[in-house]
Amino acid sequence: MNSITFNHSRLAGYATIIAATFLTGCVNQNTLAEQTLAPISNPCQKITMLANAYKTNFETLKQSEVKSRASNIWQAKYHLVGNNCKIWSFGANNATYSCNTIEVEQQSAQKYYQNAKETIQQCLGDDWRLTESKRNHDDGLKAEYVNEINDLTISTHLVPSTGVFKSKWSVYYYIGNVDR
Repeated sequence: MNSITFNHSRLAGYATIIAATFLTGCVNQNTLAEQTLAPISNPCQKITMLANAYKTNFETLKQSEVKSRASNIWQAKYHLVGNNCKIWSFGANNATYSCNTIEVEQQSAQKYYQNAKETIQQCLGDDWRLTESKRNHDDGLKAEYVNEINDLTISTHLVPSTGVFKSKWSVYYYIGNVDR
């Protein structure tokens, strides 16, 4: 009976060592993930980080999956604006990062949209082409910065949402490839 108790004790000791090693590995991975997603305050660094993450379908930014019938959607670990950014995937190698501001009055949203366009333009190099147009399904506007070299589009949209008593506006950001 002592040999069974002794072996059981030894087995419990090994299990504790293995569990501790495993948990330490998880902690180290979480620490590394937090380090790579450190807060960034410079707008150009934010845009560069997101453009680089596009190359891997934003894998490092995917957090919890959101249930959806039409596509794969994840909450993002990193938020360009607000705290509800998402990553949408419509198949292999076809992901888009999306964020939006809260609804505000039209004048405030227009200023935000204009500032967003100017900031994006300042951050991008000469390889980017700007196209601004009306949105297809509403009275909003969109500014799309396209880089043919890396097949990437960075866009900002001014979007109306009409209510019963008054309308509000939001500004959306998309990083991905809108033509896919």
